[in-house]
Amino acid sequence: MVSYQTSAGVYQQAQIATADRGRLLLLMFDGALRFLAQAEDGLRNDRVEDFASPLARAQAVIAELLHTLDHKAGGEIAAQLDRLYRFMLEHLVEANMKRSVRHVEQVRRVLSIIADAYREVVAQGPAALGARDAA
Repeated sequence: MVSYQTSAGVYQQAQIATADRGRLLLLMFDGALRFLAQAEDGLRNDRVEDFASPLARAQAVIAELLHTLDHKAGGEIAAQLDRLYRFMLEHLVEANMKRSVRHVEQVRRVLSIIADAYREVVAQGPAALGARDAA
């Protein structure tokens, strides 16, 4: 018998494997935001072990977003995102050193704004995504 967790994992992998670029980026944003919320919760409840792992995962996703920027196609938008992603990564390092909920909240707020803006672009369809393929 296949467990629910195994089925959910298979479904999630199939979803990622068949996602277009826009949907994949949205999945990355959603994952990073979820990891940041988990890290925040771990800190608020004084459970360092529940803070460190999700924080590291959020950092990995943001680093991937940074490294997949297309500066040639994205121009100024890509340059601005580059600065924001670097800021977020530095802020999360500080959050880890200081065990600071405030730092995690600030990163989550900035990333949420970027994710919401990108969500609007994706909702406009492939033509809009092609014109703004910098994220």
